[in-house]
Amino acid sequence: MTPFPLHITLDSLRIEANSALPNAPVVDDHRPESATMKKVRGFTARTLRRAADRVEPRRALTYG
Repeated sequence: MTPFPLHITLDSLRIEANSALPNAPVVDDHRPESATMKKVRGFTARTLRRAADRVEPRRALTYG
């Protein structure tokens, strides 16, 4: 006799595994991003780009 929670667990595991397949449906929540969030996202991206440039600067030009 198999306990009921095992059935729920196995079904959830199957659904989770199937979500990684290439033909899995994509759910778009259609929530527009607020203007404040766009500004925060842009600021964060610029800050991370500057930090990355300081840690690993671009290669210098070499001649010859």
